[in-house]
Amino acid sequence: MQQIPELTINWHVLEACNYDCYFCYAKYSQKSRFSLDFEKVLKALSALNGKKLDFQSGSAQVESIRVNFAGGEPFLAKGLGPAISLASNLGLRPSFISNGSLITDEFIKEYGPMISVAGFSIDSFAAGVNDEIGRKNNRGRQVSLDRFKQIFSLFREVSPKTRLKINTVVCRENADADLTDPLGELSPDRWKALRVIPIHGAVGHEISDEQFKAFLERHRRVAGQVVHEDNDHMHRSYLMLDPEGCFYQREGSGYIKSESVAKVGAAKALQSVEFDAQTFLTRY
Repeated sequence: MQQIPELTINWHVLEACNYDCYFCYAKYSQKSRFSLDFEKVLKALSALNGKKLDFQSGSAQVESIRVNFAGGEPFLAKGLGPAISLASNLGLRPSFISNGSLITDEFIKEYGPMISVAGFSIDSFAAGVNDEIGRKNNRGRQVSLDRFKQIFSLFREVSPKTRLKINTVVCRENADADLTDPLGELSPDRWKALRVIPIHGAVGHEISDEQFKAFLERHRRVAGQVVHEDNDHMHRSYLMLDPEGCFYQREGSGYIKSESVAKVGAAKALQSVEFDAQTFLTRY
């Protein structure tokens, strides 16, 4: 039985996003909003701390749970701040992944000390590349390197224990880029390079094995903890909740879903999920 010190559950709290990245995989069958029962969902997740969990593919002993607020863009959710506060009080070590466009200095000052990991999706620092990807709002605005430097600096000031993370999707638009210098300026604690998944708008936009390997080789000097994920690493190694608090997984071009954790409890809902604990552990 696998031993997992900290199990991350990615809660995609809503589908809505102010960006339109063509390769985004967090798309559901219909528009959705942040669950009105987030208190019930978070309390159900906190009951998993220190428990033996049963999945379709086996069991794992979990010491603690981290809930990662994702989207869409989680900062569009009006209840995100209170949800982070409650998750922290419940011992869930809250984190988030965001495009960075909506986070404010006031939010960082109030909630930063509660956040275990602050993650930001950054695929390029070149305006033209971000335009092609769709990493911009409907007015064409993007987050500049200078703004990201301000965000990282403020987190380090008010919450030095918060780990700062960057996720980069390696796609055909940035596969030949060199992000070493700007990444060095931001100096994240963790940088993850993910190979674009050929689903939804990314079908037909795949990159070759050689392109992905060349990208990783080009960035071998990036400081901090560097993690790369090919499509094989992602398959069945993420635990994801939809806005209504149901675990879900990709299945071909669609999704399979569990019952809501608020109704049946998180442990029971997990029994309908395939999860590869060993692959999960290779990412941390």
